[in-house]
Amino acid sequence: MAKRSVKTRKTATKKGAAPKAKATRKSATPKRARRRARPKAKATTKSATPKRARRRARPKAKATRKSTPRKRATAKRHVTPKAKATRKSAPRKRATAKRHVTPKAKAVRKSAPRKRATAKRHVTPKAKAVRKSAPRKRATAKRHVTPKAKAAQKPTKKVAQRRSPVTAKGEFDFNAWLLPSLELEQYEPNVEPEVGVKDQIKGSTRYAWIGTGQCGGRLVKSFHDLGYKKVLAVNTTHHDLDLLDIPQNQKFQMNIGGKGAGKDMERGRGAIQQYQQEILHLTRQTFGSQVDHIMVCFGAGGGTGGGSATGLIEIAKRYARYIGLTEPDKKVGAIMTLPTVGEASSPLVAQNAHDVASELSQMAAKGKISPLIIIDNEKISKLYPGMTVKSFWPSINNTVAGLFDIFNRVSALSSRYTSFDPVDYHSIMEAGSCAIMGLTRVNKFNDKFAISQAVKRNLEKTLLASGFNLATAKVAGCIVVGGKKLMAEARGLQDNINYAFDVLSEITGKATIHRGIYEDNKHSIRVYTIIGGLDAPTQRLEELLSCAAVHVG
Repeated sequence: MAKRSVKTRKTATKKGAAPKAKATRKSATPKRARRRARPKAKATTKSATPKRARRRARPKAKATRKSTPRKRATAKRHVTPKAKATRKSAPRKRATAKRHVTPKAKAVRKSAPRKRATAKRHVTPKAKAVRKSAPRKRATAKRHVTPKAKAAQKPTKKVAQRRSPVTAKGEFDFNAWLLPSLELEQYEPNVEPEVGVKDQIKGSTRYAWIGTGQCGGRLVKSFHDLGYKKVLAVNTTHHDLDLLDIPQNQKFQMNIGGKGAGKDMERGRGAIQQYQQEILHLTRQTFGSQVDHIMVCFGAGGGTGGGSATGLIEIAKRYARYIGLTEPDKKVGAIMTLPTVGEASSPLVAQNAHDVASELSQMAAKGKISPLIIIDNEKISKLYPGMTVKSFWPSINNTVAGLFDIFNRVSALSSRYTSFDPVDYHSIMEAGSCAIMGLTRVNKFNDKFAISQAVKRNLEKTLLASGFNLATAKVAGCIVVGGKKLMAEARGLQDNINYAFDVLSEITGKATIHRGIYEDNKHSIRVYTIIGGLDAPTQRLEELLSCAAVHVG
């Protein structure tokens, strides 16, 4: 009976509660009746479920919440089965790839230029300010080195840091990249020029003189007396060196045994080969570095002079390169003396003179030396007859040295008329081939042709060698020196001098003529002539060869 009443109650509650409530809501009751009906409806709702059932339902809901693991905040919820299937089939993208990019963002990404891989993105303004203020580290510097690794590193010598080639403005500094700082820059070398022996001459060219053999030693001694103190005398015997009045440390003996070369040029060549390093060292020590031109003096007929001439020329070129002279072939010359008839009566002397003169003439023609000045002792002996034995050789040597010195001195002087300047002088000395010099004194001042005739005589008679073809000359210099009174009072003197210059130009085959007009305190006129770029005197060399053949026969 009780059970039935419960079922009946449940049925009544399920079936009758709802319609009754609906009827209550829909019926048009007074306002007070509607207010009363609402609590009843609530009571009916609460009473619809048994109290035990409500208690059981609550724990079940709680248990369901606890048993279900909470999903991550980043996980997407409410995914449909179709989306799940698509996600499983699609390959998983890389962790660095950005997902779910809108079409608008994709369009912006494609249009914007891609930044460099090394550039840091999303840098805050504060970080940017710190980056600009902090000095940029070197690219080679190691970062994040552990203390253990630091201890393992060997202590290295501190080197001056090399500044970055990129400036703060982003510009490339080539000086920072190409010119690193070196420790050697802290030390400035104190380079002083090597003076050597000081000259006592004031000329346009600073000469150094090397004399070999008896004849060469006498020539450099004459230059030493004029004030050219940079001289060096070499020989295979001490007898000739002892007679030279020059400092002892400027003499060098090539000791090859015996009493010298004895007219044997092979012994002279062997001596220079044996002592070439010692002679080169002595040239550096004696001459220093303040030299413009080197001249080698020798006699063509001797064994020491003729045999060592070419070797000394090569040593002189090495010295020229050592002191920094450009074109050593043009900075090294030679003064060669030819023997007299009496000396050439010896077949060996005549043959030596011919061989050496021919060899050096070829070198001069090829521009290997400049200039080659030939002194013919036979011609000088005829120009100055009646000289004593004691004064003969000193007079010849002093004449050669004095004539050479005049052109060097005059070229360093200025003139109120016409100057023979250093450039004119150097063009003759560096013209190559052979060169000759001469001097003539003019006594008739008023004669129109006196000076021109003096120039002709100078070329024909008073030049120190003969057998040259003057038409082969490349360049020449003519200097006229007259007293102050003559220059001021002699009428027509300028026209006469100009005519003499024109005559010289015609005789030398239209060569370039450098002119000079100077004055002194003497009451005379003197004409000095120097001609360069001449071919070798083949006629005179053939005479030497014929002398050797006659005596041999």
